[in-house]
Amino acid sequence: MGLLDGLNINAVILARLLSYAVLVFFSFFIFVGVAVMKDKYNGHCVLYLDGPVSNCNYAMAIAIIFQLFYALYRIVILFLFKIGKFTTDMFLFSDLMELVHLGIDLVALFLTFIAACILSAGHNAICGNFNCTDDKWVSPSRAAQAGAWISTIVWLLLFILEFLYMMRHGKIPFLPGARAQQSTTTNQTGETPQVDTTPANQHSEIKY
Repeated sequence: MGLLDGLNINAVILARLLSYAVLVFFSFFIFVGVAVMKDKYNGHCVLYLDGPVSNCNYAMAIAIIFQLFYALYRIVILFLFKIGKFTTDMFLFSDLMELVHLGIDLVALFLTFIAACILSAGHNAICGNFNCTDDKWVSPSRAAQAGAWISTIVWLLLFILEFLYMMRHGKIPFLPGARAQQSTTTNQTGETPQVDTTPANQHSEIKY
């Protein structure tokens, strides 16, 4: 439990900031790489040779929605918390919103993994049958693949970190430890236990 004990809120916030910053950085590898690849073929998607343009558009859309817009939103929120503008009492940092963000990260992980598979499989489908070493679309395609696979790994690490942190602090209601943690938190609110201060002579039986 030593590793879990080190998952305090400041360490987790910093790790989240770094993770989302990395995701924003590699989002450019994906959607710029795919955009350049399409440009080399007059707007057509070269993946799978005769595949629909949606194969390319899907990877671009996932990168823009989750790794650019959503990640930037998270960076702003977490940065404002880091500098003291936001507090844990706000709704954005409630247990419900923590669960929502955890769910979004899981969805982003799954969809980014699919995008990485589409990019890699589409590239290999062409280069496995043709010599595409000197083709102009190859470098952008490889950049997009690298960005997608690295992003998948970052999403996975981020999800594991957040899940362990929330589990450690009892923020996941359907886990067995959540009720025990909530009970412990209630007992640590600082309330002084009630002590029976009734004088002892009032409890004693008066004998004549």
